[in-house]
Amino acid sequence: MELFDTHAHYFDEKFSELPGGAEALLTGLFAQGLVGALNCATTTRDSEQALALAERFEGCYAAVGVHPENCGEEESVDAAIARLRELIARPKTVAIGEIGLDYYWAENPPPEVQKAYFEAQLRLARETGLPAVIHDREAHGDTFDLLAKYPDVVAILHSYSGSPEMARQYLRNPNRYISFSGVLTYKNAEKTVETAKLVPLDRMLVETDCPYLAPVPYRGKINHSGYLVKTVERLAEIKGLRAEEAAEQANENARRVLRLAAPVRSAE
Repeated sequence: MELFDTHAHYFDEKFSELPGGAEALLTGLFAQGLVGALNCATTTRDSEQALALAERFEGCYAAVGVHPENCGEEESVDAAIARLRELIARPKTVAIGEIGLDYYWAENPPPEVQKAYFEAQLRLARETGLPAVIHDREAHGDTFDLLAKYPDVVAILHSYSGSPEMARQYLRNPNRYISFSGVLTYKNAEKTVETAKLVPLDRMLVETDCPYLAPVPYRGKINHSGYLVKTVERLAEIKGLRAEEAAEQANENARRVLRLAAPVRSAE
């Protein structure tokens, strides 16, 4: 089964715990059926790392951006945007992310700081025409309201955790996509399952968020794109599809959102 992982963090230090690290892992995964992976950054510094890996592997791409938890590490909004502009100029940069709001941890930067970075990066997405990969944790209302100011920005709601009702609101805009992670396989994922039921086939994406959020039966292990099949199988079950059909549709959606050409198949 061919799979496109629309959200990964292969520059994460956790991969150094595996033999050969992320590079050895990706080499094996691309040989075994992985056809695409979007490496999503969290700071301007690791945006460079994400891009370096994307440039190393043909099927790997980069999203560059500043995560809400990490915006306090940047010099300033203007400095961050200037650096992101430089990285966007490189061909393997296909998205801006992951960006958004995270009110879960008390030690995170204040909401107003997060909003300043989020909106600056949404403006950059609108200016460049690149899709935005959205992180939303315990900030559903503010995330929705800020995205509503930029209806023309294509937005991927990464590892969607909001309500089915809010998903319906998002999906009224054809530029909004819902991405499902290993959370879809968890026993307590009732809201996520209900959201999966209502998402149109042409608006659904799948991801790992690796090395985090490993699906059942791999919870507690270092997640990677090889485990994405479990999320696809669960999504297929919910949508009444064969797993291969769900994977094919999700792959097609990923290529369309990221504006990637379909792979050329050799004649048999």
